[in-house]
Amino acid sequence: MKGKERGRPPTERPNQRPQPKDLDVSINQAEQGRIAELWAHLFEGLEGYLVTFTGRQSTNEGARPNELDGTTQRSWRWPAKRDEAAAYLIEESGDGRDAYFGVHLFRRPGSRKADNAAEVLALWVDGDGATVPEMWPQPTAVVESSPGRHHYYWRLTRPVVPEEAARLNKRLCYGMGGDKGKWGLGTVLRAPGTLNYKRQRPTLVAGGVGA
Repeated sequence: MKGKERGRPPTERPNQRPQPKDLDVSINQAEQGRIAELWAHLFEGLEGYLVTFTGRQSTNEGARPNELDGTTQRSWRWPAKRDEAAAYLIEESGDGRDAYFGVHLFRRPGSRKADNAAEVLALWVDGDGATVPEMWPQPTAVVESSPGRHHYYWRLTRPVVPEEAARLNKRLCYGMGGDKGKWGLGTVLRAPGTLNYKRQRPTLVAGGVGA
């Protein structure tokens, strides 16, 4: 009687195992999808220009917390350049840069000044540690910018003019005790799936639609 052949079980095929490079690609694609999903929630049905803003934490002596050097602002046609913009933010984050996006669209490229704001479909508050009161309408998307700190978004049933959005944002922000410097038009907030480099150990910006 012949002995059993000793060899690798047929299920163990090294060429079928995910390689590190393949895993990196899959993770990046998943994070890009998370950003694109949030943007669709905030801007669906609208047209204009999406703004991205990136920079590296300053290492200068006396720099303020979260002070950025080498900042770059770009405008992307929405919705045509959605995926390209999301991939760009993931790439910038992987290069050690904090990655933000404008929380509403703009009518023209190159500027995120208030007078260039387009219609707004979702309100926002940078909680800065504050939480949404239980008796309030709950946000439709939540992004955890760092442990214990969140950005809140409320999608509306219809777009409103920028001035109305700013007025409502201010009421929400002051009512819940959020960051009073982030309720205005032209605000940029962190994108989910990127890294927050503000502290010594980078943390993942988590959450998204329905979080």
